[in-house]
Amino acid sequence: MILLDTNILVDYLRNYAPAVEFFEKLNNDILFSAITEAELLAGQANNDAKKRETLIHLLSRWTKIPVDNPLVILAGDISRKHNLDIPDAIIAASAIISNAELITRNVKDFKKVDKLRVKNPYS
Repeated sequence: MILLDTNILVDYLRNYAPAVEFFEKLNNDILFSAITEAELLAGQANNDAKKRETLIHLLSRWTKIPVDNPLVILAGDISRKHNLDIPDAIIAASAIISNAELITRNVKDFKKVDKLRVKNPYS
């Protein structure tokens, strides 16, 4: 099981070749955090209704991890202990709670989080 960080989805939506190649190999055991959905929908590209619909359709293929109370408690602890911004702490907590490996380009910041498995898909 893997959980995709926002930056990997942004790469794919921008047709970054390594991301497109990575996505071609994915199966259906994909997770993403609700905060990732919010971050993606906040992008200016979503002023274009067609691009927004494409994003929503893409995300509908996978499982969204909701932001609930046990997750925010863990995210708060992660943010405080490891000096991560709240969105990143929520994504890290989502991966830990789901027992998933976090797929991100931002390995440096996430690798310091205990119990979090992290991988850069392009290296």
